[in-house]
Amino acid sequence: MISRQVFLKAALGAAALFGVGGTASANPQRDGTYRLGGVPQKRGGVCYDTGVLHAVGDPLSRVRWSRQQLEREIGLVAGLRCPSLTAFGTDLGRLAETTDVALRRGMKVFVQPRLYDHSQEEILQHMAEAARTAERKRHGDNVTFVTGCEHFLFTPGIIPGDSFLDRIAHIPSIPDSEWPQIIRRFREFMAKAVEVTRREFHGRVSYGAAAGADAEWNDWSLFDLVGLDYYNHFATDAEYTTDLDRYRRWGKPLMILEYGCCTFTGAAEAGGMGWDIVDWFADPPVIKPGFERNEQEQADHIARMLRVFAAQPDVEGSHLYSVISPDSPHHPTCRDRDYDMASYSLFRTVRERFDDDNSPYRLEPKKSLHAFQRFNR
Repeated sequence: MISRQVFLKAALGAAALFGVGGTASANPQRDGTYRLGGVPQKRGGVCYDTGVLHAVGDPLSRVRWSRQQLEREIGLVAGLRCPSLTAFGTDLGRLAETTDVALRRGMKVFVQPRLYDHSQEEILQHMAEAARTAERKRHGDNVTFVTGCEHFLFTPGIIPGDSFLDRIAHIPSIPDSEWPQIIRRFREFMAKAVEVTRREFHGRVSYGAAAGADAEWNDWSLFDLVGLDYYNHFATDAEYTTDLDRYRRWGKPLMILEYGCCTFTGAAEAGGMGWDIVDWFADPPVIKPGFERNEQEQADHIARMLRVFAAQPDVEGSHLYSVISPDSPHHPTCRDRDYDMASYSLFRTVRERFDDDNSPYRLEPKKSLHAFQRFNR
């Protein structure tokens, strides 16, 4: 299987080779033009995972769920002074419930349904139902709808392959001559996604695009915000500003829908592939040799990215992936099974029964939580 970085490099090259990107509708101004209601959301927000169906027949990635737990965890998010959050997942009831609780706590909500490896028709129906529910909860701009994420990988019919792992594995064998058709299929699906969404939802609409890949392919004129899953890593802050410039040509506000860092030495550079330090083929899965737990690196990277995003006048806000990761529990005594090293969360999840996905758990703050709190104060 190729890495995310290799795929993004290949996909970006294909987009450049075939002239995909479209024409900007306006040149953005750097004077705060893209401010929500005249006030920029510079404090950091977070992503809240309600559970994703990764394979047909499997349980949701988040097994344990209760209203009491939801209230408690969204209360923790509100206590971090987050102006907004992304609620993502497959179960539409959980999405609606999370939206209600977050709105009641005074946060704006970005609703993002995720349904992997189902037919395009099923995914669009799922999206339409989520949009219909989100519209019933919307008052002004308190709810933004996000039309899924990274569909080129998670939705069949764009890149060949029955599952998203098959599609990733197929990438190296795709000849240059096929990329124009792949990009065409992607844009056709996104046009349908926007159509079914806007039929049901009348607020702002975005999409969670992989920075450097389908963000370049997408026709952002269809959307109200350019939404980025942004795991890029640069040596200097100035390089981030330059990198973000390529998305400003659309004259739209930018919204960082995902960014983050895992909890080991080298995680900042690993970015969106940080989870890959786990050997999932072992029984039980183990952390691969050569990786060391490092909460300070995670904290430093998050603090840096919050500073970078806050310095961009047209970046409306940022959502850290992810505030809590119940499916990646911390093991305090066994390094090989300390799955929290491969998580992006601000809290350590400590289960009462480590190997039970449905076990009660408690949350412990990591150094990254304190860094996030300092910035939001």
